[in-house]
Amino acid sequence: MTRKLTTCNSEVEAYILKGRLETEGIPSVVGNAIMSGYPPMSGVTLFVNEEDYDRAREIMNSNEEIEQ
Repeated sequence: MTRKLTTCNSEVEAYILKGRLETEGIPSVVGNAIMSGYPPMSGVTLFVNEEDYDRAREIMNSNEEIEQ
């Protein structure tokens, strides 16, 4: 079963986070990606397996701290 991890503002942001998660061994799926060059109106959603959710949140939050 998958669980929504976050909604990103752009496909680029979603795929960067997806790559970071996969580097840590956490598979993920990008939803709502259009690949048209235009941002989707509702954002780009990133999903992970339920059992990976807590670890994925930790990784995502550590990335936010680094960017600031």
